[in-house]
Amino acid sequence: MRFVFIDDSARTAPGDVPRAQLGPLHAYGAVIVPEESLVPYAERLAALRTRLGLPPKAEFKWNPGGGSLHKNWDALREARPQMLQDAQDLGISAVVVICATERMPNSWDKGKIQLEMLKYLYERVSMVLDNAGHSGILIADQPPGDRTDEKRWLGQALALTENGTQYIAPDPNRIVLPVLTARSDHLALLQLADLVTAATTALIAGSEHAAPYRDLIKSLLAKNWLDGMGGTGLKLFPDAEYSPHNLRNLFYWAFGEWGFSKVAHFGHKPLPHYEWAYATSDGLGNTLPPDHPYAKKNSA
Repeated sequence: MRFVFIDDSARTAPGDVPRAQLGPLHAYGAVIVPEESLVPYAERLAALRTRLGLPPKAEFKWNPGGGSLHKNWDALREARPQMLQDAQDLGISAVVVICATERMPNSWDKGKIQLEMLKYLYERVSMVLDNAGHSGILIADQPPGDRTDEKRWLGQALALTENGTQYIAPDPNRIVLPVLTARSDHLALLQLADLVTAATTALIAGSEHAAPYRDLIKSLLAKNWLDGMGGTGLKLFPDAEYSPHNLRNLFYWAFGEWGFSKVAHFGHKPLPHYEWAYATSDGLGNTLPPDHPYAKKNSA
């Protein structure tokens, strides 16, 4: 059995997204936790609080809005890598879906984008469970807003577990219950989901504050059988194959991935790819080195 903890993240202010031409980002993310790792992870987080001199109920968030960790940057800088390393040690994996909303077609409103993000997340969680032969229980952080927002979100999630998607057939032995919600201050693994989702989104945004966590985040993101995380552990969209808005080159710039593979179709493209956005520059002032094998082709 695997327990899947889900949270969301957003970077919408201009200063939150340093990468040029990217615009606001919205994300859903999940950490997939072996049953036997639930208690050990909570124990490690409790020990971390003690070591940092924090109250027993202190909630670790990427951007704490209050409490003992509000603007306590020294404690956060120590806690974040430890939380990620503990997750790696305990066999926890992750999937994240990120949308650059201003790059989407005008016909895509907020509701359609949110539903598509949820679908993409469900598909990737399902594939991770299927590939390992496990069943899963999904637990999401309570959405902000009133109960109407929560009921609407749960209704969308229930439709996925009952009907599946174009690529994932419904299977009661895979997702064994409708999605549940809980408060993140009550569950250590929801705090990890917040960290993974927010840090991954910050890396795609080009935030220098996320750079120290890049390798740990990459190690947690689920991989395909070619050991690539692009499209498997991390979905970026828009990503239409022939669209200049395709964001897959950010797998190279943000995480050092040298290729993107569609494993189901046996397709592979080297990165950065000249037809997609960020072909020659990362949007942060860095360009391909002259000796890069694709620099000449991409600049043609």
